[in-house]
Amino acid sequence: MMQELSKAAVEDAFREMGEILVRAGKTAEIAVYGGAAILLQFEVTFRTTDVDAHVESGDHGALMLAAKEVAERRGWLRSWLSEAVTMYLGEPGATTLHGNYPSETRVGLRVYVAKPDYLLAMKLRAMRIGRRDEEDAALLARASNIATFDAMVTLLARYFPKEPPDERRAAIIRQFAESLNAPSSDDAV
Repeated sequence: MMQELSKAAVEDAFREMGEILVRAGKTAEIAVYGGAAILLQFEVTFRTTDVDAHVESGDHGALMLAAKEVAERRGWLRSWLSEAVTMYLGEPGATTLHGNYPSETRVGLRVYVAKPDYLLAMKLRAMRIGRRDEEDAALLARASNIATFDAMVTLLARYFPKEPPDERRAAIIRQFAESLNAPSSDDAV
């Protein structure tokens, strides 16, 4: 079963998880990465199949039980809130507060999202040649005001200092930077 989660569905699930946590007298903080972080910060048309999150603090067990309860109520896969992203994270400090759930005055769940430049660094680090990755990376590059090869390599060094791009990755990043700066067919008039 493939599920597609909209921005509204993810926000609503966070509210429901926050309510569950408040009722249990618990709190938790998560940082959201990947497609869900893009979905939450930008006006995009795609949907996501899961929410890549790192548990920052709070009651991990209560958080995961709340996520399981939300999945069961909505008919979602139990893996809709995925912690797999944790092993791909770089240097800390790359998130910003997205919201408190269920509300600003009753907080059970605090959600942070990865900043666009951090998401761009993650995309550049893992970039596969393919339309979706390139579209996401282009959106993030524009939002971060990062358009050159040198700026992209500097960004990678900031968030992933122990993993400089190898020759193959550097070639992919260079090609991507050139495509960002190439005149569009609209400019050729």
